[in-house]
Amino acid sequence: MEIHHLRYFLAVARELNFTRAARSLHMSVPPLSQRIRDLERELGEPLFDRSTHHTRLSAAGEALLPLAESVVSGFDAIPERIQSRDRRTDVRLAVPDVLNPAHRRRLSDSLRSMREGYRFSLRQMPSLNMESALLANSLDLAISHLGTTDDRLSTIVLYREPLGAVVDTSLFPGRTSLTLADLRGFQYLQGPRHWDLGERRAEQLAARGVQVDPDAQFSDLSGLLIFLRSTKSFALAPLESNTALALDPAECAVLPVEDLAATLTTFLLRRTAQSAMDPVVEVLRHAR
Repeated sequence: MEIHHLRYFLAVARELNFTRAARSLHMSVPPLSQRIRDLERELGEPLFDRSTHHTRLSAAGEALLPLAESVVSGFDAIPERIQSRDRRTDVRLAVPDVLNPAHRRRLSDSLRSMREGYRFSLRQMPSLNMESALLANSLDLAISHLGTTDDRLSTIVLYREPLGAVVDTSLFPGRTSLTLADLRGFQYLQGPRHWDLGERRAEQLAARGVQVDPDAQFSDLSGLLIFLRSTKSFALAPLESNTALALDPAECAVLPVEDLAATLTTFLLRRTAQSAMDPVVEVLRHAR
């Protein structure tokens, strides 16, 4: 059985007249009748009750009609479905827990600008987990606060932003900046591991008279505020960050520390051999 056998059957079923059906198919009656007989022989049952006065569907013809319509309709829809399918390239992109607000807006705009050619699947995860996810092929690209030395991955520095001291405003009224001397005797509050990525920062601060207690660690903004309001302490955060924006300036401030060269670097990581991501990488590197 071939698709044209079903088309011939449907034409006769629609007209219930072999002459009109043959005309609609742009063929003569004898070959049409022969094709219907071939189909009936293959199915083992007559599909039409024929007489000199009428042509009607048999019981087998009635059963075949909806099946034939479904098959022919599905067959005819194949080109349109193939041509109209979503041909966008899938991109699995990871973003970190902390992003510069201006960069976040530019990044969102860049992703929207590429929606016609790419379908983005976004995942938020700690920077510490991104390298292994890229190597395991569960990510295509990652915006991370950690670089990599693995030669299977490529690293692009997007930007570096200075860190400031998050302090209780009442301790430094009217100040627009601090020095490490101002923070001598303060307790350094370390954030969650995926946030506080300066491994040697605590050691450097301790050498300048800052108290470092590994147990003095906060896990979210609420915890940070409790520490700051209850103890003589400070944390470090990007000067332009959601943390800084979320703080009530009457309570806390993020002030630059003039003699502390502390920065947070944001990288774009990708698998070196995955050249299909080159156009996306080019757009994202200019969204910084």
